[in-house]
Amino acid sequence: MRFKIGSVAAAVMLLAAGCVSESSNATADADNSLVGTGSGDDCVIESPVKVGLVLSLTEGAAFAGEYQQQGLELAFNQLNEKGGVEYQTLLEDDQTNPEVGIAAYEKLIDREKVSIIVGPTLSNVAFSTFFDAQEAGVPALGISTTAEGIPEIGDYIFRDSLSEQIALNASIPAAKKTLGLERVAIMYDSTDEFTESAYTTMKEVLEDEGIEIVEDQAFETSDQEFRAQLTKVKDANPDAVVLSALPGATIPLVKQARELGIDAPIIGGNAFNSPVMVGALEDAAEGLIVGGAWSSALDSVGNEEFIAAYTEEYDRAPDQFAAQAYTAAQLIDVAVRADCDGNREAIKDNLGQILELETILGTLSLDENGEVHQDPVVQIVENGEFKILE
Repeated sequence: MRFKIGSVAAAVMLLAAGCVSESSNATADADNSLVGTGSGDDCVIESPVKVGLVLSLTEGAAFAGEYQQQGLELAFNQLNEKGGVEYQTLLEDDQTNPEVGIAAYEKLIDREKVSIIVGPTLSNVAFSTFFDAQEAGVPALGISTTAEGIPEIGDYIFRDSLSEQIALNASIPAAKKTLGLERVAIMYDSTDEFTESAYTTMKEVLEDEGIEIVEDQAFETSDQEFRAQLTKVKDANPDAVVLSALPGATIPLVKQARELGIDAPIIGGNAFNSPVMVGALEDAAEGLIVGGAWSSALDSVGNEEFIAAYTEEYDRAPDQFAAQAYTAAQLIDVAVRADCDGNREAIKDNLGQILELETILGTLSLDENGEVHQDPVVQIVENGEFKILE
């Protein structure tokens, strides 16, 4: 894997801009046993580096959290076999609930004294937990937190998941080019902050692409009946439907759309990026289009080996959620080995200076503001499988 760790200039610029942690004890709390010898592949650290994992393993987002758990488990097992640095993972289920996520973060930060936290699964839980990590001076790495505003929480907050805005900026133009879209309908959850933000992005991208919005329908997070809105969508006869919804509403909405005879492609957000979603939708999944960070067909460093190892270990193919989780562990390892230091502050500093790292997601960088930079992938479901939209 190729990576570069930049100079201290970026950190100096951060300080000058006032973008520093509120924590005043980060340096004082450093554990000398987490400072090793050597660097890179030659790094040796005496004590295990504790990594907290906060994932949705039950309730609404469990379909993604289970893949994430397996991706992280596979990656950290491989890293521990490599030697030199031992990672000890501590797993917490946030139950797809912000309050439970907050309690999990507090436990990992205050009681377990972890060096970094990976997760949570959903952006709405992240907006409740990441502020605690920022205040405590503990780096947190999002692996599926795609909402706008996540990195802006603070300089201890990172993500390797492309923002919904980037994904939509890729998927809508790709669908227009491939399918010749001219007229679309929009449907969105107006009561969830994340989906409403994505809705705004959708309208902006559609306007930029010169695509006419012929129907605009809202619904609420708890809704399970959408036939009234879908009937209006069908009457408008759009070339495609653009959908912003959480998983709980996505499945009944898409199924009802197909039952009503809406056969147009449906362009959606990150919830579409899972074979679990495709399996739950069955034949209704045909024509789903989604932009994201990974594809099994991606010609990236280590991707073929990752898919083979994951499939052998878990008896199923990985998805994007597993791939981003797997990559997160590698990013942490790069940050730890850069200065051979498993303390919170060192990991934070080095995560924000990773440039052009070759990963299964492709060539990836994390900037000092915590944002990920990589080329997005646009996929379509055909015959029950994801294929790159070309």
